[in-house]
Formats: sequence, C-alpha cells, structure tokens
Amino acid sequence: MKEPLLDFEPGVFWRVFAATLMVVLLGWAAAYRIFGELKTVDICGSLFCAPVFAYLVHLWIIYSRDDG
Repeated sequence: MKEPLLDFEPGVFWRVFAATLMVVLLGWAAAYRIFGELKTVDICGSLFCAPVFAYLVHLWIIYSRDDG
C-alpha cells in the first residue's frame, strides 16, 4: 500500500485547533476593544486561516516528535 503524502493525527490536530480558536477569540476581543467593531472580512479570514494554521502546527508537532 502507498504511504500517505502527509500525516494526520486527529488527537493532536483537535488540541492544536482548540488552542488556535482560543487565540482567535482573544484576537477578536482585542480588535473589538480597540476598534469598536469587527468586519465580516476579519471574521471570515480568521475562520478560514485557523484550520490551515492548526494543521501546519500539528504537522510541526508530529515531525518534531518523530525526530527526537
């Protein structure tokens, strides 16, 4: 069988994704406090980028764990 191109471990991903969403929420709260509003593009951009960022950090964790 062919080995998958990129690894995926759901447990690691969901923990990283939860932490990423917490940072996004803190960012939204800070932006709302500073600017007094949130634009739709900010919300959509954050929700689009959060899973991508979480997946990349998840890969970083997996590969650094395998190297050690």
